[in-house]
Amino acid sequence: MYEGPPDLRAQTEYRRRKPQSAFTRRPDRIALWAFAMAVIAMVAAATSAHAGSGGTTASRSGSGGSASCPDSRFGARALKLGDCGGDVKTLHWLLKAATYTVPLNKDFDSPTDNSVRSFQRRHDLNTDGVVRRPTRRKIAKTMPKSVATWYGPGLFGKQTACGKTLHRGTLGVAHRHLPCGTRVTLKYHSHYVRARVVDRGPYTRGVRWDLTQGTAQALHFTTTDKIRAAPIK
Repeated sequence: MYEGPPDLRAQTEYRRRKPQSAFTRRPDRIALWAFAMAVIAMVAAATSAHAGSGGTTASRSGSGGSASCPDSRFGARALKLGDCGGDVKTLHWLLKAATYTVPLNKDFDSPTDNSVRSFQRRHDLNTDGVVRRPTRRKIAKTMPKSVATWYGPGLFGKQTACGKTLHRGTLGVAHRHLPCGTRVTLKYHSHYVRARVVDRGPYTRGVRWDLTQGTAQALHFTTTDKIRAAPIK
């Protein structure tokens, strides 16, 4: 209950009940109007960007790069024209190793589509340009099998024969003759890894490849065994 002189009490009650004038409400209306206009502008900008990208959320660059491309494992999905990602890049390395003319980026563009169709025709497959399981299996069979070992413990922090510092996670292989830096795709069971020649060896008779520990782990390779390998020469 309000306590005070009658005239002051009346003024206080008057101010409490007096409706706000148009001038008093105007700032709130202006703020609401500005907020509404900002929302409309944001929606318009988003719509324009969506339309400019062809109606997709993934932006693609003509040079073969896209930050939104998935880093999928090769074999986890069918690949076709318009796809992009790490598995597309693995496909490119494999086709390049088989002497097909493809870029080595992550985009499944027209050159990739043409090369896949050519590969399918050569191997009596359905010539639709889509890399499904039959095409993947045939591509894998073009990769020669050979014996491999792995190395690393005790050598981390040291220089390889190719001048690289070896680390636990280094993705690379040792080979006796291939030039340093040679790209090679490796397959062990259902696992694929893209690596480069970073060292010399192995020097054990009958063994063709020596995998770094990082490469062996990525391939789930734990012992001396046969792998498939496709270097790009």
